[in-house]
Amino acid sequence: MNKIWTLIASTMLVASISFAQDDFDSDYANQAEEQYTEQEQAEIQAEDQASDASEEEESNEASSIQNNNQVTNQTNIQQANQVNIQNNYYAQGEANKAPEPANTEEDNSAQEPAPRNDTPFFGFGLRTAFDYGRMYGFKEDLDNDSDISGIPSGIGFEAGVMFRIQMIPNLYFAPEVNFAYISTEHEYLKHKREYKSIDMEIPLLMRGVVADRFYVTAGPQLNFSLSSEADIEPIENSVLDKTFASAEKIEQTSFGFGIAAGIGINIVQGLFFDLRYYMGITELYPDVKTLDDMDIAEGDFSLVDMSGARMMKFKVGISYWFL
Repeated sequence: MNKIWTLIASTMLVASISFAQDDFDSDYANQAEEQYTEQEQAEIQAEDQASDASEEEESNEASSIQNNNQVTNQTNIQQANQVNIQNNYYAQGEANKAPEPANTEEDNSAQEPAPRNDTPFFGFGLRTAFDYGRMYGFKEDLDNDSDISGIPSGIGFEAGVMFRIQMIPNLYFAPEVNFAYISTEHEYLKHKREYKSIDMEIPLLMRGVVADRFYVTAGPQLNFSLSSEADIEPIENSVLDKTFASAEKIEQTSFGFGIAAGIGINIVQGLFFDLRYYMGITELYPDVKTLDDMDIAEGDFSLVDMSGARMMKFKVGISYWFL
């Protein structure tokens, strides 16, 4: 009986050990499988992170390359535009540049653009001048006439308005309307003879500007006589103890023509100083006769032969342009 119980107990112990061993092997297998699964997931996650990092790095590198290409393209475009601007500037400068003579030294200095002319198309101003006048062209040689002392000469002044119309750059049509007074005198038989006149002078001048400061003028001039008279000193007769006024009548022609030319300089903005010369072409007294030409002393006549007399003037003027 004891042997039977011993056998049963042994069998049960072996069975317990066998079940315990199976449970241990199953738990160990499950633990190993779980560890392997966690390690595999960690490796897969690490590979995914590495792949993401690689893709992000490639994306950043591509973006950087694209940005560099854009900057390079913009820089190239800007440089090309600058080159085109410089080429156009130098091409324009070469087109406006006068041809240089051969064997000249090369100018390395930068070429400056021509000064800009801001003068308005139309302008007007005022002018005044002091005049010195002298008659010339007498048919008779007054210098060799012992009864006559000198050629009529004297001073006067003028004032008026001036206009300016631009024709081309630095060239203007510059007409003027001036009112001029002059008195010239000389002596005949030691008696003073004074010739006074008030004229309206209309110079039709062309005005050329030189170096933005100097100018030259030239053109015809029209003269219209407004008033003229001859103031002749009375003759005293010591024998009769009387003074006899002259019966001479000397009047200037109503219209005259001549040529004017001059130069000027800009003192300050709008203010100019000028020198001008006028030479009359027509005679001053074409209708005045001498007693030798008249059967009866009537009409305009003079004891001094005034035929051929013309006027020349030297003028010193100041002008101001308002526009």
